[in-house]
Amino acid sequence: MLAGGIVEPGAGRPGAVSAYVALSAGRVSRLFKVQGPADHPEVTELDQATTVDLARFQLEVARDLEPALHEIRSRGGATGVSTPSSAWVCDLVKAYAEPAGS
Repeated sequence: MLAGGIVEPGAGRPGAVSAYVALSAGRVSRLFKVQGPADHPEVTELDQATTVDLARFQLEVARDLEPALHEIRSRGGATGVSTPSSAWVCDLVKAYAEPAGS
């Protein structure tokens, strides 16, 4: 995981997650973005020409999670962004990247 954040609002509501992951297989590296509700995030593969810019990835994670933070705070809740489990995020990407039945 290159960058990642998770907001856990609690009260039976799913959190929000945003992360960037590099998956390396031999000589080929692939970049993925994980984003959405923590109970069912979407995984997308980034274009091969995507530049690995950690500062930009961290900024985009913060932007992605801002609506979830705002919603919780507008209801009077206290919340923040924490780091999601790298193993969990990477497992989501591996499940997406591997062909079914492999």
